[in-house]
Amino acid sequence: MKRILIVDDDPSFARTLQLYFRKKRCNVSISGTGKEALKLWLSEDPDLILLDVQLPDMDGSDVLANARKRQLGGEVVMITGFHNTETTLKAIRLGAIDYLCKPIDRQSLDLLLEKMAVQKIQRERAAKLCHIISDSYGPEQLIGRSSGMLNVIKAIAQVSRGLTNVLIEGETGTGKELVAKTIHQESAPDEPFIAINCAAVVGNLLESELFGHEKGAFTGAVQSKIGKLECAGGGTVFLDEIGELPLEFQAKLLRVLQEREFQKVGGNKTLSLQARIVAATNRDLHGMVKEGLFREDLYFRLKGFVIRIPPLRERTEDILPLIEYFLTQLNQEMNKKIVCIPKTYLEELRAYEWPGNIRELHNVLRRGVILSRGDILELDESWVSGMKVLLNAGRNGEVFQTLQELEKTHIFKVLEYTGWNYGEACGILGVSRPTLRKKIVDYGLAAEAEDSCAV
Repeated sequence: MKRILIVDDDPSFARTLQLYFRKKRCNVSISGTGKEALKLWLSEDPDLILLDVQLPDMDGSDVLANARKRQLGGEVVMITGFHNTETTLKAIRLGAIDYLCKPIDRQSLDLLLEKMAVQKIQRERAAKLCHIISDSYGPEQLIGRSSGMLNVIKAIAQVSRGLTNVLIEGETGTGKELVAKTIHQESAPDEPFIAINCAAVVGNLLESELFGHEKGAFTGAVQSKIGKLECAGGGTVFLDEIGELPLEFQAKLLRVLQEREFQKVGGNKTLSLQARIVAATNRDLHGMVKEGLFREDLYFRLKGFVIRIPPLRERTEDILPLIEYFLTQLNQEMNKKIVCIPKTYLEELRAYEWPGNIRELHNVLRRGVILSRGDILELDESWVSGMKVLLNAGRNGEVFQTLQELEKTHIFKVLEYTGWNYGEACGILGVSRPTLRKKIVDYGLAAEAEDSCAV
């Protein structure tokens, strides 16, 4: 029997809800204030809490926030006599699963119970087939047990002993800056780490950004400026996207690397370069040299020591530890407590080729954590469906489908499965009846059903 707590200061409305749920064989308690509600919430451990936004002693969202701090369980549905976007967003952020406006009709309550029943079955099924994540990871940590990443870690240990220039090669999103930071932490942890994106700075400002300038060196130079090379001291200067450097500036950087000294723009004083230079690129610099787009002498000066980071598709054994690492960080960042991930998701995540590499994996998990309401990770189903289409196309040569085509097919299958029972279909799909009716009309599903029957 479900245990339900109704928190509303309108006795008539609360009594109406109580009678409805008792007919559904539920055990129902009523509270008219936030403080009393929290006591009942703690003592009775309800499965569902219908929580009014406006209570005489405190705001409903504050009651929910207080309950979450005390780690009280149960699914929460906010109810109110008027719709307020700010209040809705706050309630959802705190973990409310739904938001209903008064008057609440019987169909909405039927759908709520159906939705909860489906979600409970899904959670119980997923809990049996889940991988429990480890949380033994620290911040900004290099993650990997593949041979490719072990080689990277070994290379970092070797190059950290001196001031050799380092060139980090790897596709977009592989974690080049994290490797640069790790080199810095191993060699000069107490000195500054200065990063500059060579593609993000306009060519004529790059010299001033790196070397600094004296007052009056050019129009707009109203005061002197210290450059990145000087700011870094005995630390590390990380030049990201080095392949985007303008040719005219490459010669100036070459001289700095050769002589280990530089001058501010408009200055006469020679300054010594104390920092290590670590450069990174996702481009083929060797190929650019052949095409005349990158200086050969600078290329060889930069690649005093080369570290290649393998793409994620070449290190699939690292996907699970990366998932555990990111979920640990995202739990802390978003105040979530996701402790497991369905094994079916793990299989699909391992099979995907990850064109965006680790950055794409992190973004997918971030969205999943945002969408997850309990302790089991729930990935964005639209992304999962699209990923499955890509996997099938890659393996079997199938034609790609759009997300709309996937949605249409899925809704039709659910309707066929439920015998076109709108209430049951809405519960499985997680949508309202008006939304389902609109989808049926938009996709012409009723006509398709008639056609299939005619055949």
